[in-house]
Formats: sequence, structure tokens, C-alpha cells
Amino acid sequence: MKKKQVKDMLWVILGLLVLAAVIIYLAVPGGRLWKQYLADVKASLADMNAPEESQRTFTEENIAPLPAPLRQHIVNGGYMGKPLMDNMLLRFHNTKFRMSAGKKPIPIQFMQVNFAPRPDRHAFLSGRIVGIPFQAKDSVLDGFGSMTGMLAKRFQLFRATGAEVDQGQLITALADAVYMPSLFLQDCVGWKTIDEHTVEGEISWKGVSAKGRFSFDSSGKIFRFDTDDRYMDENGKGSSLVPWVVTYGDYKEQNGYLQPRNVSVNWVLPEGVDTYFMSDWVEVKYAIDETSL
Repeated sequence: MKKKQVKDMLWVILGLLVLAAVIIYLAVPGGRLWKQYLADVKASLADMNAPEESQRTFTEENIAPLPAPLRQHIVNGGYMGKPLMDNMLLRFHNTKFRMSAGKKPIPIQFMQVNFAPRPDRHAFLSGRIVGIPFQAKDSVLDGFGSMTGMLAKRFQLFRATGAEVDQGQLITALADAVYMPSLFLQDCVGWKTIDEHTVEGEISWKGVSAKGRFSFDSSGKIFRFDTDDRYMDENGKGSSLVPWVVTYGDYKEQNGYLQPRNVSVNWVLPEGVDTYFMSDWVEVKYAIDETSL
């Protein structure tokens, strides 16, 4: 074999090795954003209440100040007599996500960790855009909200912070409390009864406040949360307040609790409802630690 042919072959082998390394790198979970996500969750875990506080339970006495529909939600869910949870891990299965209105939904993996009494929330999304791994981190840590997107685990597509993000993350934490009703009892949340099937909650933390309404069906189950206090990004051209709606359905028993199995998240736009997040199986785990992720 001639020297040139050997050299060409070596270049081909080197190219294949580089390609294989790139493919392996992109295929293996993790990356810089995932490490930051774990660090954020660890920071929230470190600031949880003392153990004796977490041993409190749902009782008639401590739920008495809540509006009647919320009390019924707690009773129906099987929470009475069980510990007030300090945190929860949600894993969303069979999940699809749309980047913006008009785009085709893509399958994603999605998980989040929520906390009480401090309303921290850390969500992590992973999927693929035209075959390239895409990750996003959606967090609020002691009142500071942020949203970050990465392509191929290295290239930052966007990062949003500021008062509008703080507010959006805070109201999302309130909507998530359907699965963690200990947040309903915290001092940072106040309640107003609208009618027998609707209550309004106001969540306030670090000088930021937002309001949202829970709607209940005839059997006392929460089936909807809506707010006018969440900002929607307008493709990098700023943001504006847009009605935001979460729907819950298919209540099933899970680990001794009756909880909604599916959820959808929607923007209510002038041209119609944009359902940009859908999951038909929400898995819930309480009292997590660093090993749970």
C-alpha cells in the first residue's frame, strides 16, 4: 500500500473516531446545564426545614383556615393524617412539548423538584431538535427565577432572568401544589373564595407576588388552574402578560394518594388556545434527597 493511501486511511479512521466520540458525547446524559440543575436542587435541599418541622401532619386543625374546596381536595386526595411534605419530585412520562405556537410538538423527558415552605422549583427538560440534543432548565431559587436553554450540551440558546421570570416561576410553583398541598398551608400563600367551585390564591416571596385560580369539579377535584400573571416570551421580541391555563385530569391512586395522572399547559392566545405541554402520566415522589435524581 502506498504511503499516500496509508495516510488517507489514517485520516478516515481519525475522522470516524472523532465522529464516534461526538455521537457518544451527545448520547450520554449530563452536561453543564444538568450539573447546574443538580447544584440548584442541592441548594434548596440544604435549606429545608429542620426534621421536627417535617414530621407535622395534615390535620383538621391546620387545614381549617383554607377555603372549603381546598380542604375537600386534601381530604379527597388521602392526605389527612399523613406528613406535610417538604418537597416532591415529579417525573412526567409520555410528554410532548411545543417550542412556540404553530410548531410541531416534540417528545421530551421532563422532571422537576418543588419545595415548601420556601417555594423553590427546579425543572429540567431534555429532547432533540433535528436530531441534536436540547436541554432547558427552568428554576426559581429563593425568589430568583431563571430559564436557560442549551443545544448539544455546550451552546447556550437563551437565558432569561428578571422580575418577569421571577413572577412566572412563582405562579407555576403555586399551580404545581395540586400535587403538594402542603404549599397551600404556607404563610407565603393567601386565599380568597370566588364561589363554591373556585378559589383564588396569591403567592408572595421576596417582594414578588402573583395570583391564580383553582377550579373544582362537582366531586371536589381540581381540574384547572388559570392566571393572568404569567409572561410569555414573544420570540425574543420582549414579553407580555398572556392568560395561562393548566388542566388536570384522570385522577388515579398513587402511593396512597388520589392525584391527577395527566396534565396540559396552555397559553390562551387571541387566535386560540396553544397547548404547548402535554403529559399523560405524572409520577410523584415525596421526601427526596440528592440520590433521588
